[in-house]
Amino acid sequence: MTDKTILILGGDNRSLYLGEYLEKQHYRVCYYAFNQADCYENLADAVNDADFIILPLPLTKDRVTLNASLFDGTVTLSDIYALSVSGKMFFGGQMPKSFCEELEARGGEWCDYMLLDELAIYNAIPTAEGVVKLLIEELPITVHGMKCAVTGFGRVGKVLAQTLKALGADVTIFARKQRDLADAFTKSLTPKDFKELSTEYHNFDALINTVPRKVLGEKELESINPDCLLIEIASAPFGIDFQCAKEKAFNVIKAGSLPGKVAPESAGEIIGRSILPIIRARGSTD
Repeated sequence: MTDKTILILGGDNRSLYLGEYLEKQHYRVCYYAFNQADCYENLADAVNDADFIILPLPLTKDRVTLNASLFDGTVTLSDIYALSVSGKMFFGGQMPKSFCEELEARGGEWCDYMLLDELAIYNAIPTAEGVVKLLIEELPITVHGMKCAVTGFGRVGKVLAQTLKALGADVTIFARKQRDLADAFTKSLTPKDFKELSTEYHNFDALINTVPRKVLGEKELESINPDCLLIEIASAPFGIDFQCAKEKAFNVIKAGSLPGKVAPESAGEIIGRSILPIIRARGSTD
């Protein structure tokens, strides 16, 4: 057991699994903002006793209160940085810039784990499996033989496309970079330039967007068969024009935070695995 204490402050089931993972790594883990008996009763005591504070993903849904879905009470963001945070290290997901600035002004340090490359790579696996789950639930056909399009060929797009291909789907990749199109070709996927989304008619059973900027506007949606299932897994500002898709009567699913929904234990471990090197490095220098 190390002499460092980690506070899990708010969140959902993946936060609890994250705590279990860190306990297995021999850290003392404590909790606040959960409806369970072994939690601190006072926020100030919890933060004061901790060396590292791990906040949820997303940190907040309204930019005012902490995201704490397993807690009957309320913790505001101002409650947190109003405490003595000097020398404390805060981890969180999708942390607002204003919150990070408040921490810094009070001598605290922070790390947005959603910006870590390794977490994005690890998260691609449960994200891909979550998409497969949606396809099975929403469409009356097997994934094997399904005509799927994936817009974007980054970390998530690659794992998703290969997962669908392994299940027997006919997968088309839309990307801008020639390097990505060549990479898709070598993986026996059908590569197409993004320009072809609006210049050719396409017939797909499902299209999954992984690009966090608008790539499916009116022109592109007019070129896709109206019974195609659209799944948005990118973060804001998103890639699908939801209003336009609604007007054209597309079935659209906004499927954010799939890892936490379909595999909370794995999602918690992924966060832990990603931030543990930082905790260990910080702990060795204190």
